[in-house]
Amino acid sequence: MNILAVETTGKYGSASLITDGGIICTASSGNEMNHLKDIVSISDEVITRAGISKKDLTYIAASVGPGSFTGIRIGVTAARTLAQMLGIPCIAVHTLEGLAWGAAAAAMSQGCDIIVPVINARRHQTYAGAWNMYHALDADIISLDVLLEERQYMIEEILDLLKQRIAREPGTRVMFTGDGVDAYGDMIADTLDEEIYSFADEDSRYQSSESIAKLALRYAAAGKTCSYEELLPEYMRLSEAEQRLRAGTLSEKISRLR
Repeated sequence: MNILAVETTGKYGSASLITDGGIICTASSGNEMNHLKDIVSISDEVITRAGISKKDLTYIAASVGPGSFTGIRIGVTAARTLAQMLGIPCIAVHTLEGLAWGAAAAAMSQGCDIIVPVINARRHQTYAGAWNMYHALDADIISLDVLLEERQYMIEEILDLLKQRIAREPGTRVMFTGDGVDAYGDMIADTLDEEIYSFADEDSRYQSSESIAKLALRYAAAGKTCSYEELLPEYMRLSEAEQRLRAGTLSEKISRLR
């Protein structure tokens, strides 16, 4: 099995090639928000470095959001196009779950019970979720169970929900990951007691195609695949233009820009 996974929902695009034996190689863009230019070349790079050709791919996986609206569209479109060209299935992986898995090992090593990926959506808005963490029967395998559903939250809301959970289960420790840590770290520190939370280190805090690839391998084994037509973005909210269009204020903004 050869799975190509692409991640374009954050600042830096990346692509990884994974097989049944694990990650083979990964390539990342060194330029912020340069997904349109870079995602095809870095995908070609990992395929070449893996010593295979595109016809050897079994699945194409993509991080489908939430995150950068433009970035999501670029990654999903690239994955759909390649899958259609090769006649192979796709695998959709939610960005928040990818962030959770990316920091799960570090969280477990620090004695955390809950991992909370938070993506900054500005003005105290976030895309977030929360997972309970525990070791499966094999002590080397971490499992995650959904605690708070993936959706749009105000940062105050998700912190309040976590405080309620911690009050019910004293001793619970939480790790936060995602760029919401950069935006709202001070607010988290002001809201929660220091001994009950930690922040993921920068090397495991942000979106990564490696996490998407590892989740895609699990999804493939479980039969959770889709056709290229069914691979769709998960924005979690309307774009600003769509919100203004629904509210009837889009034309007003256009007029002001003239």
